[in-house]
Amino acid sequence: MNAPGRFEWVKGAAWLLPDGSLHIVPGFHDEWIAAHRDLAPGCSNVAEVVSRLGWLSVVSYAQGYVEFMIRSRSDAASVELCVEQLRRNLGLWQNALVMTMDEEGYIKLAPGDFDPGFSPESKIRGAFTKDPVSP
Repeated sequence: MNAPGRFEWVKGAAWLLPDGSLHIVPGFHDEWIAAHRDLAPGCSNVAEVVSRLGWLSVVSYAQGYVEFMIRSRSDAASVELCVEQLRRNLGLWQNALVMTMDEEGYIKLAPGDFDPGFSPESKIRGAFTKDPVSP
C-alpha cells in the first residue's frame, strides 16, 4: 500500500506530521508507538508523541466525525497543522473536535468555521467547551 499524500484524508487513525505527511495507524496509537520506536524515539504514549514530536493524533470516524489531539491551543504550529488538514479536506468531514495536551475540554469545529470571514485558527485559540457530563 502506498503512503498517503500530504494532508490526504484517511479513515481511521493516523499521525499527522508537521510537514503534512501521515503515518497510518492500523489499530491503536499506543500499539503503533510500541511497534515503531525508531519513528517515535523516546515516546511511549500518545501524549509524548504529541508534546515531544509535534505530531497530531487524528482519528476519523464514520459520518464525517474527526478528533484531533494537538499540543496546545497556544502552539501556532499545532493549530495551523490541524486547520490545514481540515481546510484541505472540506467536504470529507462534518464535525471536528480538537483536544489539547495542556488543558481540559475541547474545541468544536464545523465546515462553516472555514467560510470567508471566519477564522478556525482563532476559534481553536479561543475558549474551550466543557463536556456537559464532566464535573
